[in-house]
Amino acid sequence: MILFEFEVKKILEEYGIPTEASVTLSKEDLPRFKDAVARIPSPYVVKAQVRGWGRGRAGLVKFADTLEEAERLVNEMMGIEYRGERVRYVLVSHKVKPLREIYLAMMIDGSPNGVLLLASRSGGVDVESKGVHDLLALRVDPQAGLRDYIVRRVSKHLVIDFNEASRILKGMYRAFWDYSLTLLELNPLVETGEGFLAIDRKAIADEDSGNPKLSDIVARHESELTEIQRDAKRWGFSIVLLDGDLAVVGNGAGLTMATLDAVSDSGGRPGLFLDLGGGATSERVRNALKLVFKQANVKAVLVNIVGGITRCDEVAHGLVEALRESGRSDVKLVVRLSGFMEEEGMTVLSRAGIPAFARLEDAVNAVVN
Repeated sequence: MILFEFEVKKILEEYGIPTEASVTLSKEDLPRFKDAVARIPSPYVVKAQVRGWGRGRAGLVKFADTLEEAERLVNEMMGIEYRGERVRYVLVSHKVKPLREIYLAMMIDGSPNGVLLLASRSGGVDVESKGVHDLLALRVDPQAGLRDYIVRRVSKHLVIDFNEASRILKGMYRAFWDYSLTLLELNPLVETGEGFLAIDRKAIADEDSGNPKLSDIVARHESELTEIQRDAKRWGFSIVLLDGDLAVVGNGAGLTMATLDAVSDSGGRPGLFLDLGGGATSERVRNALKLVFKQANVKAVLVNIVGGITRCDEVAHGLVEALRESGRSDVKLVVRLSGFMEEEGMTVLSRAGIPAFARLEDAVNAVVN
């Protein structure tokens, strides 16, 4: 689960990592905007709160010199859609004038298991291209923890006082584990005349960890879900709503994303991504397709199944039942089946009049053209 920036900011402050003066506003706060923002000195940074990256390039991070200009920007951002999600919160912060910007991040790394610590003397927008030449990458063994020799290496690399580096890094490390995070990124962490501030931050948390510290964050996230997203969560499906009219369903994230690419390359406009996961039973497939058929924008569906622990005949029965129960005769359903019980599944689909193919290229051509 991607956290809102204001949620990450609150976590960082809990662990003694300084951030800029700011206030988070919801739609209900707009009538008292001036009172809410009065304690924030100008100039301002106005940032829409979204669960994803790239908002700056989408025009959802803007600057204001006056309170009136900041209020106008907040009203413009509140409620607009970004990648299928409506903006519910806007963060208004004091615009800090940095002496320099740096980059710090911690993330789970599984080869071998541990925490990957990244540090760069270049931070901010496009850090991937700017900071690659001076990027320091260190592995932290969870058994040993964040040792002082690691802090010293980062301190020397970034040219930061050891005590300051220790305070920030150890605060990040405690927050990382205490909140079951898989990513914590400060970009940029800026140096000012009064010390360091984390003025932009990102985090991803393991929402399935059962961590009580995440309870409020998870509750907020679940309250934002649409009906289809709540149903998908209940069944354990991964679902992403897109802008097109063609739904792509597969068993496995990699397979489904590859299918999405194949559809796009052939001129199709994906409108929904759904990963069934492995071992899909006929009931699981039926419920997944019923979710898809509920979406009015979906005019065609491509189901791509590679059978292994998933039986192709089980999938076929589920598809037939879902199509019958939905009553969506206006939807074009095309299936690619390959693997365990493939012939039996093809027979079930053929009897129901559902086009089925063994090659993905043929299925994509049939559903797009």
